[in-house]
Amino acid sequence: MTHNNESGQVLLAADDSMSSPEENEFALRCPECGEATGLHIDGVVVENAGGQRVQVEADGEDSGARLDVRLETGQPHDGRRHKFTLTGSCEHCGGSFSLGFKQHKGTTFFSKTFTP
Repeated sequence: MTHNNESGQVLLAADDSMSSPEENEFALRCPECGEATGLHIDGVVVENAGGQRVQVEADGEDSGARLDVRLETGQPHDGRRHKFTLTGSCEHCGGSFSLGFKQHKGTTFFSKTFTP
């Protein structure tokens, strides 16, 4: 399962061999290198059009896991509604990425950024 942009670059893909369609679970591939293992989504940012922003970052594993939650007020984004961004990293390509979803006038837009 994939979604490509106009230039053919894969923006979002699942690894079918590691997925469980009967349970509606699909193994997400790294949006940069395509690996399905070693991918970690550790944060989420929710922003409204007025500039309020909640950022949650997860750290650790099992009983040592913790959440860091921050509420900030900043510059408004250019949409009329909300923006949700998942942040993470990949052990294979060594970079960090964000997958964004922004609502504007009844349409939800998808974006990807990558930092090596």
